[in-house]
Parts: sequence; C-alpha cells; structure tokens
Amino acid sequence: MTVHPSLSARFNPPSPLQASRKMPPNERCWCGSGKKWKKCHKDRENQTKLPIGAYLAAMKAEMIAAGYCSHPLASAATCGDRIIRAHTVQKKGGIAAIAEDGHVISVKCGYEDIAKNDGEIIPRKLGVKDASTFNGFCSTHDDEMFKPIEVGKPILATDTAFLLSFRAIAYEVFSKQSAISSLYIQRDIDKGTPFEIQCVIQEHLHIYGAGLQRGLKDVTGWKAEYDVAFKSKNYDWFKFYGIVFSDILPVVGCGAFHPEFDFHGNPLQRISRGSGPFQHVAFNLTVLNGVSVMVFGWTQDIDGPATQFANSYRSLPDDQKADAAVRLAFEHIENIYFKPSWWNAISDDMREEAIRRIRTGTGLGGVERDRSCISNTSVKFASSAPIDEKCNY
Repeated sequence: MTVHPSLSARFNPPSPLQASRKMPPNERCWCGSGKKWKKCHKDRENQTKLPIGAYLAAMKAEMIAAGYCSHPLASAATCGDRIIRAHTVQKKGGIAAIAEDGHVISVKCGYEDIAKNDGEIIPRKLGVKDASTFNGFCSTHDDEMFKPIEVGKPILATDTAFLLSFRAIAYEVFSKQSAISSLYIQRDIDKGTPFEIQCVIQEHLHIYGAGLQRGLKDVTGWKAEYDVAFKSKNYDWFKFYGIVFSDILPVVGCGAFHPEFDFHGNPLQRISRGSGPFQHVAFNLTVLNGVSVMVFGWTQDIDGPATQFANSYRSLPDDQKADAAVRLAFEHIENIYFKPSWWNAISDDMREEAIRRIRTGTGLGGVERDRSCISNTSVKFASSAPIDEKCNY
C-alpha cells in the first residue's frame, strides 16, 4: 500500500497578513484586496455596514453571472445560445425520485440561510426545478453529453460512471471559481467594525482564499484529466466503483472531495500538509432505473488514497453500505438533497447528528474532520440491501 507523502509532511500555512492601521494612501491595502488603502480599509470603522443579506444576495448574483460551459469541446462555435442551470443530479431520475409535491430538502439552502438563522444550518424545501443546479453548461452540450444517463434505462458501467463523475468534477470547479470571484464582496463585510475585528475577518478570508486557490488548482487538474479522457474516448485510466441498492434511499447528491480518512478510520492524506499532488474521489448518490446507486470515480494511480478509500468501502458488511453512503454524503458533500417526509420524520438526535456532520470541516462552528468522521456508526441513517456492484480497477 502506497503511503501518501502528506501524512508525514509538516503543516505549511499561508503567511499571515500584515495588518496596519495607517498606510500610505496609494499603497496596496494590507488586506490583500488589491485596492489602494485609501479606497479600501482607510477609515473602514466609519464606513456604512451593509446588512448580511445584501452580501449574500451579491454573492449569489456573482455565481449566476459567472456561468460558462464546462464541456471538453466548449467553444463559441460549438456551444448553444445560452448557459443553463444544469442539474448536477439528474432531474428526472435522481431528484424526482425523492421529491414530494415537487420539492426536496436542500442542504445548500441551509448554507445560504445561515445568516438569517443565527449561524445555524437548517436545510429547507426547494423546488425540483432549482435543486442541484449550477450555471456550468450550455443547453446544447448539457443535453448532448449527459443523454446516456438521462434518457432510457442507463446501466451502471464505465461510460455512465464517467459521465456521473465528470459532472461532479465540473460542479466542483465551478463552485470554487465562483467562491474565489466572490471574495471581493466578502472583503467588505467588516465595514463599520473596529480595527481588531477587521483584522480577524480579513485573516480568516485570507486563509480561506488560500485554501480555495489550492483546491481550485487540484480540481482544475482533475478536470483536465477528465477532458482528455472524454475527447479521446479512452477511459483506461478512469477508475470507478459503483454499487446498486435494492430500493431508493432518501438522499441524493453529487460532488468531489479529497479523501482524508477511509471507512475504517485510517488516514489517507492530509490536505493542509506538503505541496505534492492530492487525490480525489468524485461521488454520486443518485437513482438509475428506479433504484439508488452510488458511484466513486477517480483518475489517479491504482494504489493511492482514492483506491484505498474505495477498497475500505467495499470491505464493509453489506448491511452497512447504504448507511455509509448517506453518512459520506453528509460529511463531504454540500450538494445533497433529502426526501422531505424522511427528513421530517427522523428523530431529533438523527437530525442533529446529520447537521453536525454537515458542519464538520467547514469552519462554520464545526469541529475539524478526524479519523472517525465516516467510520462512526453510532447513528444509522439508512438501510438497503446491495444487489449489484461494478468496478474497473
């Protein structure tokens, strides 16, 4: 088994900001905004503080305005007339399968409402039309590329697993680019606050931005690998593991992440350590042909963290695999959606445990992720018998 070098590397945080109460007016501001000090933090404590809702609305508008087509062959000549709100989880198969009265429960909405809910993440209802969407494809390429998993009776195989994984990676690239582009809006959130508070807020944004830049570098590299595979139609170095369940689980989701610990609590890689390449897992929990399926996809070497992560899941007893898939979705993916009647019916303890997992590692009042993050089975969220598995590694 290959041991990832980050497990023995030292923590290398970004250099801290050098905050200053006074600066030459035309120098670049200490906060890193790129603006001149006189146009940025000069007299910031006396500037008008805007309501948090105004910042959130501006950030959401920024994400919508940042739309583009993620297709590997995207160009002015090949793309359709407009960028659409493309579904990361297929609307007809995945989202609709758990919807009730045209709605699902959305974790992303809980993040968007965090200010008005006094820092709490409270998932809420969202219409199927808007669930799991991002402005990441033109209408032509979205229809064309994902038809094999949207139309007819798609089966779990290398090509369908690749498309599911590609969409997860494309979503992560878009999300990180949008988050970085909205940092300039967040830098103004300290208006009207004392200098000491400005320093705390800007240092947090500085560290957060550095993490985003590192994450974007990684996920952009992964996306480039997927683009090459798609254009060549050579999926030999795309690896996947998929499992088919006997019925429909109450959760769907899509995203990609760096696996830090496996399902037995073993460390795989430390994201904040070293400068070497990290490995990813693209994750989908969706519905194909009337039953839930879970897919892991990755492109790295056969003995690295991604493969070790998949193997640890495969080694779980069958009666734990459905619960482990849902637990993983809570822990690592914000782009997840629940069946309303299920979410409303579970116990307060289960709901609190789900929220705790959602907050883990986010910096939003949650604890840092540890080796028990996905191996802890003290609360069981779902059960369903596996009826088939597919893999190509």
